[in-house]
Amino acid sequence: MNVRTNLTQSRSARWPTALLALAALSGGSWIIYVAVTLSGQSLYEEGTGDHSLLTVLGLFALAFVLYLMSLRAALCAVQDNRLLMVIVVAAVVFRLTMLFSDPIEEIDLYRYLWDGVATTSGVNPFRYSPDQVLAATGTDPLPEDLARLTARRDGSSEVETVLRHVHFGELPTIYPPVSQVVFAAATALMPSDACLWARMVVMKAVFVGFDLGTVFILLRLLTFVGKPIGWSVAYAWCPLVLKEFANSGHLDALAVFLTTLSVYFAVRALYSEGEPCSSTHRMKSLVAASFFLALAVGAKFYPVVLAPLLFGAALRQLGWRNAAASFAVFLVGVVVVTWPMWPRESAASREVIQHQVASAELPPLPPSEPSTEPQDPSHSLRTFLSQWEMNDFLFLILVENLRPNVEAQPHDVAWFSIVPETWRHKVIGLAVNQFRIDPGQAPFFLSRVVVSIVFIGIAATFAYQALRARQATAWLESAFLTLAWFWLLLPTLNPWYWTWALPLLPFARNKAWFAVSGLVFVYYLRFWLVHHYATASVFGTRYSGALFFDYVVTWIEFATWFVWLWSAWMLRRRTPNIVGLNPRHEQQVALS
Repeated sequence: MNVRTNLTQSRSARWPTALLALAALSGGSWIIYVAVTLSGQSLYEEGTGDHSLLTVLGLFALAFVLYLMSLRAALCAVQDNRLLMVIVVAAVVFRLTMLFSDPIEEIDLYRYLWDGVATTSGVNPFRYSPDQVLAATGTDPLPEDLARLTARRDGSSEVETVLRHVHFGELPTIYPPVSQVVFAAATALMPSDACLWARMVVMKAVFVGFDLGTVFILLRLLTFVGKPIGWSVAYAWCPLVLKEFANSGHLDALAVFLTTLSVYFAVRALYSEGEPCSSTHRMKSLVAASFFLALAVGAKFYPVVLAPLLFGAALRQLGWRNAAASFAVFLVGVVVVTWPMWPRESAASREVIQHQVASAELPPLPPSEPSTEPQDPSHSLRTFLSQWEMNDFLFLILVENLRPNVEAQPHDVAWFSIVPETWRHKVIGLAVNQFRIDPGQAPFFLSRVVVSIVFIGIAATFAYQALRARQATAWLESAFLTLAWFWLLLPTLNPWYWTWALPLLPFARNKAWFAVSGLVFVYYLRFWLVHHYATASVFGTRYSGALFFDYVVTWIEFATWFVWLWSAWMLRRRTPNIVGLNPRHEQQVALS
């Protein structure tokens, strides 16, 4: 009895200190975000402020340290309404502060703004690239929809500025239709004479709204599964989330919101045995989960990887009829929301194919004027899947050991490229003959195939674990790990892609995962290296800025983290009973 009394007194004496510490940490974090906002940092050191990119990254590093301390304090505090108020108010204030900052090393907002202009003009944004619109003149006979776009271009200097700043302007948009609806809605909210800065703030504000929606869904999810609400700090106060949504305005906030909403309804459907909930209510929740997952796929394709976990668990726990019905809702929804992006043959796509064939067999042709013909809506997505590579690690190791180096200069060869050249040529030759692909594209293609097979195996393992999961937290951990490993195996590890998994981070039992949100800021060093060492050697190595980042910095970013992940996983295997005893014990182990 005395021991229990002393423990209660200890906790009651500790919680005000933890809550005050959390409030103080939130104040310190806010000061950092104010400093970032006032820095005026923009693309390639061309901001209006005096801070360099390294200074801004240093501020985010400090914010990440305070974030980890805040998470610990939130978990030590009593989980009551006062804690909830501190978490929510600070999350809102952080986002409002960063909302008015210049996007740091990001220009995707220009594409969103242009897509919104195209859609509100009554034109399918998948039909024409920005370069086609810029090249079109009033003296040319133009299709009626392209003429409407050129009229919008000529009617506003701000719209023309947006159009000229779109990244990869030779390609039509890659963003799926659900995202296009949001772009158009945000554009409709803007006055026609709005300045560029106001347009960017409005577009970012819409995505911040979805981001805050994710915070509230996460709070509901944590309450439903019986985990402390302090875990919501893992997402709500994460500096990476604030950078990528409130500062850079990435549309992933929409997909993350819809995915988290789907997960919430999935848990309510699959794990409500002890709740006063009828089978009808569970089925409604399952249908809602399927519907929102389909919308999430229509916002950004990645959530499709969660489908096996959802419908596999539904098959086991709710029967094949309910699982089949909900899967039908999902399948029909995906078809409907992605239909505008499905491949269609067009004169412009035939022209691209013919040019590629000609350039492979003949001397290079002089550049031609952009066509006025509509493009294949799937062209940009196919280009992304077959060519994009950035900040990768596992994929990089694989592709650099498949790409032939016979004609490459020493300063272009990765130091970890160790597979013999004869093996590479044999593998590439087999791929070219079997799949009829260009030899230059074969290494990337084969690497895609290999990592896809690896991910299918990993995803099947987690789906099986989810199938057997008897607790919601176990199913949620499988969902987190599926998203996390999907990200790790991509050839494009953009930092904002990691936000896909962040709402489910509280359900990860390996503490190494908490470091990823801070480590991925290293990605932005690439801009600094390219700017200062475009052709010069970096630190006496044989690599210039871009290759130094690809071949050296990414190892610093990921290799040590993988060692940590592996060692933490092995430690957990040796001591399997130290977690899961109770929420208090589990949160202490996760943050120890």
